[in-house]
Amino acid sequence: MLTFAAEGNGQGKLEINGQSQPVSYELVEAREDDDSRQVRIRLHAPRDWLMKQGFSGEAVLVRNNGARIAVRREGGVDVDDAVSVTLEGYDDSRSDEGEVSDAYPELKH
Repeated sequence: MLTFAAEGNGQGKLEINGQSQPVSYELVEAREDDDSRQVRIRLHAPRDWLMKQGFSGEAVLVRNNGARIAVRREGGVDVDDAVSVTLEGYDDSRSDEGEVSDAYPELKH
């Protein structure tokens, strides 16, 4: 079972096919029963920009520290979608609170 541990937000850029767009993103850290950690990354991107870049379900968030995280949305986007599209990614590669804090200083514990 996941338990809320921390949250935060930051600024970065979204990259698709060599093009980039500034974005804000939010982070939520959750702790598993075995004390392992997972960070969910969520951002909103302009539908029209995504369509213009040929978005097909996956993009890359580049955080200010240069870290790159894949963010996704099932399927592509089309004109029937909202003008702001939500993309999400997950990082479960950090095993403890210290590693998560080092990798995501924007989280507020």
